Amino acid sequence: MLKRIHAVIAAVALGGAALVALPATAGAATAAGPSDLTVSPSPVVVGTDAGTAATFTYKASAEGAARLVDRDGRAVPLDPAPAGSGAYTARYGFTFRDEPGVWKLEVRADGGTASKEFQVHWTTDLDFDAAPDVVDRGDRIRLTGALTYRDGDGRQAYDGQRVYIAFKPVGGSYSRVGSVTTDRRGRFSVDERAVGSGWWRAEFDGATDAEPATSDSDRVDVRAQASRTRITGFDASPEPVDAGDTLRLRGRLEISGFAGWSGYPGRQVKILFKPAGGYRWQYVTSDWTDSYGRFSADVTARTSGWWRAEFDGAGGAGYSASATDYVTVRVPRPTPPPTPVPKADTRVAQFNAAPEPVRYHRYLTFRGQLQAWDDGWEGYGHQKVTVWFKKAGGSWHYVKTLSTNSSGRFWGKTKASASGYWKVVFAGNGEADRSTSRSDWVRVKR
Repeated sequence: MLKRIHAVIAAVALGGAALVALPATAGAATAAGPSDLTVSPSPVVVGTDAGTAATFTYKASAEGAARLVDRDGRAVPLDPAPAGSGAYTARYGFTFRDEPGVWKLEVRADGGTASKEFQVHWTTDLDFDAAPDVVDRGDRIRLTGALTYRDGDGRQAYDGQRVYIAFKPVGGSYSRVGSVTTDRRGRFSVDERAVGSGWWRAEFDGATDAEPATSDSDRVDVRAQASRTRITGFDASPEPVDAGDTLRLRGRLEISGFAGWSGYPGRQVKILFKPAGGYRWQYVTSDWTDSYGRFSADVTARTSGWWRAEFDGAGGAGYSASATDYVTVRVPRPTPPPTPVPKADTRVAQFNAAPEPVRYHRYLTFRGQLQAWDDGWEGYGHQKVTVWFKKAGGSWHYVKTLSTNSSGRFWGKTKASASGYWKVVFAGNGEADRSTSRSDWVRVKR
């Protein structure tokens, strides 16, 4: 479901009347009752602030009563008018104030009732990128993008949705090769192996409350396997070396050809380091090869570990890496650290979440003051505090971050969706300790 919070359904556009009740209806017309219920367009797609008007028709000998019922069971009355040939018609303008999802047209006439379900959608947008644009056969292509939906506040991230990855080879047609789920920011990322040139795109099938979407296509050209390269003579010296001294790194990048191996000039070589006991190589620096393919770099020795050089491949040449070279770094006996300065005590005072109780999807306001002890409690300004929420029997989870003003006071708000406890946490810093406010229970009324 789209992350959208509303207070009530508003009867807007083209005749907005007050909400009224209508008896529950069966899923289809009775023998005596209205017939030929239609909704146009179906689904109803809301994509701009101007909204979308929908037309509702049915046949009956008398006008009867008609209404719309949203996904939460709230009703909007319609004002039917004769349309000729025993038909009646009504119109309603859907805007972003109307919750998307499955709605129902309900009609009571001729001594019977009938209903028809239809869907209200919000438009979605699917950004997409395939990189790099040119890749060697068998290498990886990174496919990234973001899925958003349009509401009255602009574009919003659409999280937890399945997005399909499709590929069309040159001279072929699109077919789906995999799928990925969007994260909390609506983003997605996946790697695919390059097997041939063609176009990539992302596809979203839509949901009960959102339109399907297809991204623009992004072409990737796959070239033949690159020429072989190698790194020879790689050396890190001196060994051992004292911490803080200069470590010299040298080597030569070569490429294969008809005449055998030769120096590969004008290419960037990266220098990587993995500390003793570590498991991941870290980038340190890089250098460009000279006319003979030679490269060099000077770095400051800090800790013992392995060094190596890497060439990522470019200009029709493939990836290569040097042998590793272990260097022992001698570290002098450390001097005792200075006595740390005691941190100031802090507290979150006067914290309150209001109003209580609060209506579902109405704003809940937080107020309070962060204080630090300095021969007395004083406001602690220009700091960050975080707001946390916990349902009864649940666990705490993060909601948002607030900033204190010059006197340590903070203020913020969020929309209420469930009853539970609220609190504010100051994480502390180099001069002040962590502190947590009292928890404040707020009941949410539906």
